[in-house]
Amino acid sequence: MKNIITSISSFEELIKADAIYVDKTDIIYSLIEKGPGMFFCSRPRRFGKTLTLSTFEAIFKGKKELFKGLKIYDKDYDWNEYPVIHIDLGKCQKKNAPELASWFNTSIINIALDNGIELRERDGYDINFDLLIQKMSKKGKLVILIDEYDKILSSNIYNPDVEEMRDVLRGFFEVIKASSALVRFVFITGVTKFSKVSIFSSMNNLSDISLSDDYSLLFGYTELELEHYFGQYIEKGMRALGVSRKRYLERVKRKYDGNRFTPRQREAIYNPVSIGSFFFNGGIDFDNYWINTGATKLIMDVARHIGFDISKDITTPISKSDIAAFDILEMASNTVSAYAYKSLLFQCGYLTIRSMNRRGDIFVLDFPNEEVAEAYSENLLAAYTGKNTESLFKGSDLKSSFDDGDTIEAIEKLRAVYASIAYDLLRDAGEAHYSTAFFCMMKALGARIGSEIETSRGRIDAVLENRRHVYIFEFKYNKTASEALKQIVETKYYEPYMASKKKIHLVGMNFSSSDRNINEWKEEIM
Repeated sequence: MKNIITSISSFEELIKADAIYVDKTDIIYSLIEKGPGMFFCSRPRRFGKTLTLSTFEAIFKGKKELFKGLKIYDKDYDWNEYPVIHIDLGKCQKKNAPELASWFNTSIINIALDNGIELRERDGYDINFDLLIQKMSKKGKLVILIDEYDKILSSNIYNPDVEEMRDVLRGFFEVIKASSALVRFVFITGVTKFSKVSIFSSMNNLSDISLSDDYSLLFGYTELELEHYFGQYIEKGMRALGVSRKRYLERVKRKYDGNRFTPRQREAIYNPVSIGSFFFNGGIDFDNYWINTGATKLIMDVARHIGFDISKDITTPISKSDIAAFDILEMASNTVSAYAYKSLLFQCGYLTIRSMNRRGDIFVLDFPNEEVAEAYSENLLAAYTGKNTESLFKGSDLKSSFDDGDTIEAIEKLRAVYASIAYDLLRDAGEAHYSTAFFCMMKALGARIGSEIETSRGRIDAVLENRRHVYIFEFKYNKTASEALKQIVETKYYEPYMASKKKIHLVGMNFSSSDRNINEWKEEIM
């Protein structure tokens, strides 16, 4: 069994360590063979962007011996050595424009020294970057690789100096554009996609492949890749759990698969860090690995600021143009919309493309898998209630009450949870706050729940389904439970579930602003 190493992002180190490398070199080759070009691709954090850039670097440095056995090895590629400039902005921790400019200058001077070139610090990053390109290109056409270009801005979203920092970034990329005649290949990665006017204003020849179906499988693992590269780990995990291969893979799929980044991507892909961590830890603990590899505070703060209703806003259709170009600095605005926030969730990997219209310009987004849905809900619940899941429920087994069909006990437990939330967090709360908290509670507890379920007669607020029961909820705010129940009955929201032979509970629930809780509810069992 080859080693699983998720902490190494260097292609050369990974190969020399005899670790698993999921071969993407055929897709990489398809980009390289196009000849001189500048490319940009956005993907969520920990989806293999840094490793991909490292693979590009090894190819362009002519290290053919590292690729023996990989798809590119026998391709019609010249394996010539090109001069490479590789800058990782994910390592930059600066907080203002002068510091960022100085960081660029130091990075450029260090690259120059590694290539036997002398530059003067006092000349500034833009002049030195231009000189570096000119001098290195004497050895051949230049390759420029830029990783996590947007990390410095997303880390400083509320920093008053962020616009000046953006100007420094823009100046950096303008040097690349001005030197395009000397360049063989440029590849830029990041999590978010800024409009070209924002950062890449002068790079009119930059090809954005983020939504290109041809490169949709460059990052992440397909079903075939999962079974091929992790086959021995799959066998080990299914034996440890005592389940069949089919059942085991179905559970892995529900937990970690489902990512679609382009409109017509031929298959969903698995999160690479989740798969690597899952099998590294024995392949038996279906934990939330990816969500724990980075901060989520900004995403949760914005959700609470705009009153994001997870039970309704998630499923609202969004246009392709809304996610094709995005400026994360909008999140600092007091007027940020739910559409802009959903674009952020898509860019960051919390939402994926679930379906689209025939023209391919309107998308419906959703959580890609159980890992993301549960972990996002748990974090959002903490943002809305000020408590983590453990302290919020205090040992109350809310899910078991619903599993047992005891609606009375379940609602009482729900009321106790809402009553425990600090007054300040519910003082200005509206319907979205309460329904989102309910949705998050269920997801955080691992329950199967759908929100805003489409029917031929309208949309259901929430459906909670377990092995023996189906609960159909309609929420009202400062109205009556009778109105909520009447809506379920008159619209026949229950019809799609009649064939399941499960006990169907129609539950109308009203939240009161004065009580800051569920003040009444009614149930009809079918």
